Amino acid sequence: MPYYLIAAGLILHTCFWGMGAAWLVLPWRWRRWWWVFAPGLGLALQSAVVWAGAHTALQGTGDYAWLSELLPLGLGVAGWAQVGFRAGGRLWSGLLRPPAVVLAGIIAVAGWFLLSPMAASGRGVTSSSLGSCDQADYAAGARVFAEFSPQDRTGMLGLTEVTRLGSADYFFDFWLRLNHFTPSALIAHTSVIFGLQAYRLVSVTAVVLLLLNVPLVYLLARVAAGLKPGVAWFVSALYALSPLNAYAVHQGALGQLLAAQGIGLLMVTAALLYREAGRPHRLWPLGLVMLAAFWLLAGSYNFILVVCLAQAVPWVLGQVLVKPRRGAAVRAGLVAAAALVVCAGLFWPRFAGIVERFQLFADHDYGWKVPLVSWDGWLGLVGDVYLEPHASAWRWLVLFALAAGWTVWLLGAWRRQRARALAAAALVLPVAAGWTILAWESLTRTNASYDAFKLLSVFYPGLLAGLCAGLVLTGRTLYARGTLGFLVLLLGCNLIRADEFRRRMASPPLRVEKHIVALGRIEHMPEVASVNVRIRMYWARLWADAFLLRKPHYFSEPTYEGRNVTPLRGEWDLIHTMLRVRPVAAADQVELDQNFQLVRAAAVQAVRAEFGPGWYAAERFGTDQWRWTQGTGRILLTNTQTVPISVTLRLKVEGLRTGDRLELGCNGRPLAEAGLSREAGWTGPHDLVLPPGVSVLTLQPGPANARPPANDPRNIGVALHQLELQLHATP
Repeated sequence: MPYYLIAAGLILHTCFWGMGAAWLVLPWRWRRWWWVFAPGLGLALQSAVVWAGAHTALQGTGDYAWLSELLPLGLGVAGWAQVGFRAGGRLWSGLLRPPAVVLAGIIAVAGWFLLSPMAASGRGVTSSSLGSCDQADYAAGARVFAEFSPQDRTGMLGLTEVTRLGSADYFFDFWLRLNHFTPSALIAHTSVIFGLQAYRLVSVTAVVLLLLNVPLVYLLARVAAGLKPGVAWFVSALYALSPLNAYAVHQGALGQLLAAQGIGLLMVTAALLYREAGRPHRLWPLGLVMLAAFWLLAGSYNFILVVCLAQAVPWVLGQVLVKPRRGAAVRAGLVAAAALVVCAGLFWPRFAGIVERFQLFADHDYGWKVPLVSWDGWLGLVGDVYLEPHASAWRWLVLFALAAGWTVWLLGAWRRQRARALAAAALVLPVAAGWTILAWESLTRTNASYDAFKLLSVFYPGLLAGLCAGLVLTGRTLYARGTLGFLVLLLGCNLIRADEFRRRMASPPLRVEKHIVALGRIEHMPEVASVNVRIRMYWARLWADAFLLRKPHYFSEPTYEGRNVTPLRGEWDLIHTMLRVRPVAAADQVELDQNFQLVRAAAVQAVRAEFGPGWYAAERFGTDQWRWTQGTGRILLTNTQTVPISVTLRLKVEGLRTGDRLELGCNGRPLAEAGLSREAGWTGPHDLVLPPGVSVLTLQPGPANARPPANDPRNIGVALHQLELQLHATP
């Protein structure tokens, strides 16, 4: 239940921030759609407040978040005064009309599919992921804006050698100029208002950002693509349930979802500017909406500003071809240009960083390989939650039929409904062209498919509207009935995939568990002055950074931007491994839990433990992790000293069945034999003397051990969950 309440609270809070602004700036004939514009205006206004606060000496949003709530309250009062009491009542009553009611139902259904798996485990509100680690990055940025001032060089924020990236030396500057500012700024603001730590809000914020886009999709389909209400509702439902958007939500792509809101707002406002161009007094208020849209893009995906008008400009030019209104197009263009110039003036560092961001793209192939989602995938016809296409040969027939059907409609509409045909072409063809270029580039650049997916996602509202522009539901014609059947089939396929996401994320591959949150305790340990983050698991390493910002810490492996690999200058090692070396003195170790180890770096340099040959890849479930032997598993124990070292060895191991045996050896000699259970348990202790150099510890399954299950082709024998080496003082 907390997930649903928090999501509802975030939606209402965002609309509260944008409601008064929408009443004040929208022309009267469009003011009844205030609830469509309020989310975008609210998001832009909140992030602008945090931007302003981040340029003062205030100690983060904790100092001003509640005071800033007076701003939307004042705008709401001013807006109510402007429209009048009776007219204001009519604006509120619009929420009870069919468009708002139907869209509320769509939002409720989509919200259940996205939130129910997060709430299923009953472990409290936290963040989870299908595979990406973006959530931890946004949480770190949220802490920066919630708890620190621009001049604060506490902990990692002041480690220039670690945080330098391009022109940004410090971590605070990196978030202002180069990284995705607005997602973290919003979380920083709402974390204070809702009294929740940032890590709890990232995943639920991703859901909310998607749901807030749904009303905008409906209005875009109506005013830009000319769709009737019924088809526009179907388009909104397709958007809300699309596996592309579920994938974005569960990968933590907050910047991408915000950019979709910004580009959708640009497209709708461009259409309104063109229509209202004959009434100059209505243009400049709409320019303020466009200013908010540009700021959403600059604050989230500033590099997308280069192509953000790829749908809007062709749309306006297409309408000019049908009905020559060059003056209207020029006036609309002037307002848009003025909004862009004002936005650049107010938020220049975000614009100045665009060139540098593209240089970073050239230097680093960001992202991961995403299946190329083509025409069928754009409509939600994918094979699984990882967006793999259907393997059936029928897929190519479906793909051809969809593309051919849309093309035939477009050619036919050119003669009968030229304005609608040009609008649909403007919404679809620029995006399709960009996707094609990136798809071709993916043959030589690994992650170009990731860029293609991002391009689709940010232009997805207009793309869906354009693809469905030829569909009709009115009348009893064969075409109308065929349209209904087609849309029902599409919705059914999207619902099936939405349910697959729901089941998959009920037990997510990655989740912020209690043992990760507990790392925050290290920030309050005075005996720990600095930390080396020696964690190989990417998810845990990045979250460790988010919870340790107040401690200087250094990285042993490449992580994210602004977290460089440097010499490990920390006094303590933070380790996440199955192979643990415990120091001689208790004061040189801080007990955390079975997942992480915090030891004084100098106290364990005498011995290193590493996996050798004979092991399968690590597996994990919840907080536990293990590796199965492949035949005989070997562990390399390196004594870096010139004299022998005495140690005590313990192992937490598991067999395929109770009664299995483990034969333990060291340097070719038998060491011990132990019984195993199907549940992981400890064996030992075993005393060892390690000579200088490398010793080989062997884990050999017993000859009579159970064989692997028939459905597991691996030659597994013994699972190691943890190894502990307790060092002893040298005589």
